[in-house]
Amino acid sequence: MSDTRKTLPPKGSFESQIVELFEQKQPASVLYDDNGVTRANGLIAAIFENEGEKWFRLMDATEICIGSLIAVNGTFASDYSEC
Repeated sequence: MSDTRKTLPPKGSFESQIVELFEQKQPASVLYDDNGVTRANGLIAAIFENEGEKWFRLMDATEICIGSLIAVNGTFASDYSEC
């Protein structure tokens, strides 16, 4: 049994994955920090900047800061170890 999982490199960003999913119209399944771990799923409707931060909007109008992402489609941030 393996206890490994796919992670971003240290200081890595999910931005390129989000852009790729948006361009390919592929669904995103994400975990992000919104005063606790929050799950969201869906197609990405838009990518935009707000106060110097990159954000994306899902088709259901959920807006998520890329910097708050913990995981995207099974790939985790390297500094996240709570699950």
